[in-house]
Amino acid sequence: MHKIYLSIISILCLSTNLLWAQVDTIADQKIQEVVVIAKLPSVQIQPDKTTFRLDASVTHNQGSLYDALCGLPGVIVNNDGTIILNGQPGVNVLMDGKSTYLSGQELVNLLKSTPATTAEKIDLITHPSARFDASGNSGIIDIHSRKIKLRGMNLSLNGNFTQGRYSTGYGSASLNYRREKFNVFTTYSYYQGQEFNELNIARAFIDPRTGEETGLNLNQNSYRHDLNKTHYYRIGLDYYITDRTTLGFTFNGNHHSKRRVGTMDSYFQTLKDQPDSTRYTWNDSQRKTMNLSAGVNFLHKFDSKGKVLDASFDYLRFKYNDDQFQHDLFQDGTSNRQKRDSLKGLMNGILNLYTGQVNLVLPHGDKWSLDAGAKTSFVHLDNSANYTDIWNGKFIHNASISNRFVYDENINAGYLQLKADFKPLHIEAGLRVENTRVTGKQSGNSVQRDSSFTQRYTNVFPTLLMLFSIRESSLSLFYGRRIVRPDYGDLNPFIYIFDNYTYEQGNTMLKPQLSDNLELAYIHKTLFKASFFFTHIHDVIVKSFSLMDDNRMLVSPANYSSAFSLGPRISTSNLPLASFWDINVNASAIYNHFQWLINGEEQISKRLAFVGGLNNQFTLGKGWSAELNVSYRSKMAAGQALMSPVWQMDAGVKKQILKGKGSIQLYARDIFNTYNRNMNVVTPDQKAYVKERESQSVIGISFSYRFNSGYNAKESRRKSSIDESKRINL
Repeated sequence: MHKIYLSIISILCLSTNLLWAQVDTIADQKIQEVVVIAKLPSVQIQPDKTTFRLDASVTHNQGSLYDALCGLPGVIVNNDGTIILNGQPGVNVLMDGKSTYLSGQELVNLLKSTPATTAEKIDLITHPSARFDASGNSGIIDIHSRKIKLRGMNLSLNGNFTQGRYSTGYGSASLNYRREKFNVFTTYSYYQGQEFNELNIARAFIDPRTGEETGLNLNQNSYRHDLNKTHYYRIGLDYYITDRTTLGFTFNGNHHSKRRVGTMDSYFQTLKDQPDSTRYTWNDSQRKTMNLSAGVNFLHKFDSKGKVLDASFDYLRFKYNDDQFQHDLFQDGTSNRQKRDSLKGLMNGILNLYTGQVNLVLPHGDKWSLDAGAKTSFVHLDNSANYTDIWNGKFIHNASISNRFVYDENINAGYLQLKADFKPLHIEAGLRVENTRVTGKQSGNSVQRDSSFTQRYTNVFPTLLMLFSIRESSLSLFYGRRIVRPDYGDLNPFIYIFDNYTYEQGNTMLKPQLSDNLELAYIHKTLFKASFFFTHIHDVIVKSFSLMDDNRMLVSPANYSSAFSLGPRISTSNLPLASFWDINVNASAIYNHFQWLINGEEQISKRLAFVGGLNNQFTLGKGWSAELNVSYRSKMAAGQALMSPVWQMDAGVKKQILKGKGSIQLYARDIFNTYNRNMNVVTPDQKAYVKERESQSVIGISFSYRFNSGYNAKESRRKSSIDESKRINL
């Protein structure tokens, strides 16, 4: 297996010898070589966002986009796809301003399969304007692809290999060719790797009437091994009709396959160290997904003063097939009686999404500007789940958990954004209106009845940003209202069986959560920001844990009454401690407070948490650079769960080669194997301690090479105007 990955890197290196040069098209110039020496700022702080340049980092631009996001200060990415930004969930992930339309495990698969070297920078947008969709209460993460602004032929090759308990490998190539009125670009990457997941759960059952432990305990130990393969490709064409008008076409594809083999051993105990009964579970599942999207965009600049019209239309098709097989062996601890049973599940689904948007920017002099736009999107989802029990070698349909779910959604939106600049005061005020129409139907069978639901609602989302400049510093005040609609997977009523005692199911009765966000900040240049924030959320969506019959735990999303978060934040950017040493600091104190009702009784979960990160960058000369990162998060409340503390250390070294066109990087992630996701869950029925460990500790080597044959051209392509982040998690 290792030879395969090393061959990928070798091929990328050797293939550069096959490149051809293009004759210089600039007349009367004989420039033999131009060397530009500049140090990119790794972090740039602005009133509405913080930008991290991956090119300026040794560790953040290695591995996958998943690894890059996990390494950013203030960002937490759970394996189930939940992303927490500055202590708050509900984040939209965009690529080049364009929605990935994914969430949950499907978003994780995309991020893990895309090399970090394809990205140039990542924006953490904490204060989105009215132009952006109102989805996501904690903000937007926008991943910008590497842009090539040279005419002629431009080629970039990357290879990456990491080794932990198992190995992973990436290979990618990007080609850009621009001549006269045409610009063609394409990217292809391949990822293959193995991962593991160790899970330990200790459950103590509680009598809900007395609140005392019943003496019955359940210990579960699980080990899952994954083999992943992914192909990602992107093809595009820009046609410059005139100097001010551009027509663009893009096509993206992502094919992912995963084979997961796992075990779960469950031990019931009534007395300490004396097993009452044991269940051994074997799981073997194969999941394949195909994510295709195509888009067309139009851009016209009316004049040189900033009057711009852009429009776009996008289509996405997402398809998945999930084949699951589960075999159980139950053994009675007293009589040693054994019982065997097997379950086979075939799940598949398809989603079609159409979305279009138009935007108009109307500046008026140097002080005023008005942005206006409209957007519409249509979603059709059709999922089915078919389970069969195996008895005496025959497959018997299990109608109690088999189902079909059809879902349709239409969102229509319009916005106005006014900007006024009266130095030293700058104001941006926006208003966005979104109308949502939802219809869902669950088909019945011989055991289950038909059911359907319909939702119609309209929301208004105001935003306000006031910036007062004081010499090289500024004071800012921001207010914004946001919404988080349920993921499609959270609405899906299907039951997913991890083992006989752990089920997961969607909730068709979920309501969207609404949040009000307020922040007061002091900013010095782009180097320092200190702020205090407050967020209040209505009908907050969190995972709920409840005990069903036969001691089965059901994990399902639910709406809590309310939640709020508040606290101070401090961020610094590129502070020089020495001529060769810069540091970046990010620190927050976050107080989370959740409130909900269970059986008519009020439940409260609250906690003050500390989140921080320290990034050290060293410039050693002669093309050498190094980096050392440390991040920490204390205990944090997350609804019924209390997340345990976690910290991580990463390091890397980089050497520029081939006259600066290539580089070799060595890096290590989670050096001390400390990034383990543990948590305590307390419900009226039980207490549970969950300990989860994955293949986070790795060492890696990467090689990159860029071939350029051309000269600089002014970049006229505008990023896509589709900003919505959908919620595919099927």
